[in-house]
Amino acid sequence: MVKSTIISAHKANNLFWLGRYEERVYITLHQLSKCCDKMIDGERNDYLPIWQKLDSTGNYQTNDEFTVGMMYDETNPSSIMSAQTRAMDNAILLREEIMSETLGYLEMSVALLKECRNKQEMNLCNLQPVIDWSLAFWGAAEQRLHNHEALYIMMMGRNVENLDMLLRFDYDHERIALAYDSLKRYLRHMPGLLNEDIESQLDELIASRRTKSADTEYKNSLLSLLNQLTKI
Repeated sequence: MVKSTIISAHKANNLFWLGRYEERVYITLHQLSKCCDKMIDGERNDYLPIWQKLDSTGNYQTNDEFTVGMMYDETNPSSIMSAQTRAMDNAILLREEIMSETLGYLEMSVALLKECRNKQEMNLCNLQPVIDWSLAFWGAAEQRLHNHEALYIMMMGRNVENLDMLLRFDYDHERIALAYDSLKRYLRHMPGLLNEDIESQLDELIASRRTKSADTEYKNSLLSLLNQLTKI
């Protein structure tokens, strides 16, 4: 018997946030690595801008508190542990859609994070497998998610999170425009999930080719619209 390809609103939400959280893991690890490199090689002023963006609520006061907190603090929604756990929680509810093998990469990541936390290991090199498993997760999902609409929704979440993080970390306009084009490729497949009025406003802002992507008002306008773009 052929399984139904109809996706419930609840599962669409799980797919979208699975994509967002797993992309958040990957980018947070990347930014945390950059920050820790600057801690080792430079003065506090060199890494403080990255620190402030990762630790926006000011939870941590010392280098060690910051490093451990951003890796393992489950009370901080921006930490790697928190994002990876939430990705896995959504994936568990989608086991039939993404297959157990794909879910396994997230389970291994959470298990490694817990092991390193219990051993009080602060070295980011210990978390390199999390990056590898994140990439493997996306490869497995593309191979095993035979319901294309489910894959498109998850990739929408991934690309929304990517664009959100690029904006928050003040990437240049060209990189932001390319990320927006990538997001729109998936949105075209799922027009019913798109807020067309918000899309037109985003199109206009992106097309204006503002060179100062770090401008606070411009960035906040883009972030606000981006997080209203889908109906999920």
